[in-house]
Amino acid sequence: MEKSVKDSTHYLIKGYPGLEHTAEYIKPLIPPSDTYIEVFAGMGRTVEIEKHNTVVLNDMSDFAVKTLKEKFPTAIVTQLDYSEVIKNSYKDPDTFLFIDPPWRKNIYKNNAKPVFTHDSPIKYYDKILFYLSDAKCKWILCVDKDEHEIGSRVSRSGWVNKVYEHPTKKLYGRPIGVRLASNMWSKND
Repeated sequence: MEKSVKDSTHYLIKGYPGLEHTAEYIKPLIPPSDTYIEVFAGMGRTVEIEKHNTVVLNDMSDFAVKTLKEKFPTAIVTQLDYSEVIKNSYKDPDTFLFIDPPWRKNIYKNNAKPVFTHDSPIKYYDKILFYLSDAKCKWILCVDKDEHEIGSRVSRSGWVNKVYEHPTKKLYGRPIGVRLASNMWSKND
């Protein structure tokens, strides 16, 4: 993949992408489960080992897999395609899936550590939303709060959405935030 030439991309590659600034808001939303699977684990910023009987952390990046094995020695760390992980678990009601796919293509174009396997984030979200429409497990799906590169797919999915913003951290003059969708929430939550 060719590097981006956009000047603004510099601000998008300050380290490994992920939920570094919003994990503290997400962790309390994740229920205890028999099996917790993080489909795109990255640096494992939302993992709480003690909440689950079995923890499976998956990522395609060699860097992430090495980091996860060191950081979470009791977890099962896999390096499988995300669709395989979802297909193998989405029908199990004792499983919780935490799904945080790539949000912005340029982050991956300019950072050799994470892995990007599609030509756009849209392809990730379309495939994931297809599986989740028939899921028996509980799940949370993440995307940037404004769905910048996926055309409002998550907010229009029919699932309840929640947006969390960091109270002080900003990017491009706006609070850093995440949009979450889940099958665990009702419109009254």
